[in-house]
Amino acid sequence: MTQAPIGLITSAASERLLENRKEEQVKTPFGTATVLLGTIAQRSAAVILRYGPNLTVPSHKIDYRSNIWALRELGVESIISQNAIGSVNPAIRPGDIVISDDFLDRTRARPQSLFDGSDCWVRVDFTDPFCPRLRADLIAAAKAHSERVIERGVFVCTEGPRFETPAEIRAFQREGGDIVGTPMVPEVVFAREAEMCFASIAPVINFGAGMAPAVVHFGPGSMNDTYYRGGLHDLIERTLIAAIGSVSPDRTCNCGNALAGGFHGTPPEWSRKHISLFR
Repeated sequence: MTQAPIGLITSAASERLLENRKEEQVKTPFGTATVLLGTIAQRSAAVILRYGPNLTVPSHKIDYRSNIWALRELGVESIISQNAIGSVNPAIRPGDIVISDDFLDRTRARPQSLFDGSDCWVRVDFTDPFCPRLRADLIAAAKAHSERVIERGVFVCTEGPRFETPAEIRAFQREGGDIVGTPMVPEVVFAREAEMCFASIAPVINFGAGMAPAVVHFGPGSMNDTYYRGGLHDLIERTLIAAIGSVSPDRTCNCGNALAGGFHGTPPEWSRKHISLFR
């Protein structure tokens, strides 16, 4: 691996996107994570298929802590999360690409911290929920491939696996939400706790419940159909290749110091060798 390999969390990764791939099982304090290692844009990359290789793991059962810690164990400092999601905002339509700058956490039963169960707890700043440096790289790459890039948006993350109700979508609209999906929290939280840069690219593949006819996952006219048959999948992969090829190893953001002054108690032994505060 290179000095600052890139991490990608996504649903699927074609051979065009991830070349020279091999699978590695990474042991973490929370369990074992499966990671695909290879190259993207001739750069070392580590890819997590968040739903598993056969899309059999629902969002509420993903082992988020193991996934993030495995990337940290492999030396990843910057993570791009790819999310195909729904729109809450009528001005954001299927086919648009959103680079979120904020989020609303509407999950209920997921782990809240990498440090749950230890003798310490942490408080990390989320004034900038997504890394501004990595967001800028994603925006530039997306704009080079599409005229439908939305540079800001509030990502509403729900528990799943069911879709949202029309009343919930209306509530999210009143709260300032723009897009809705299930996988992004707590990925973004754990990445900050591990002092990693994190940003999301979200192609929109449907309107939320009540904004259009019924939300359908598979079949003709479905979300899956929009993403794969409508060309969004290829567009996003080209964008990811361009973005990952352009990410600088120089971290000019504050993500690498997210835990400075944020610890309460004694950090667990397993965290000390990875977190810059203790290097």
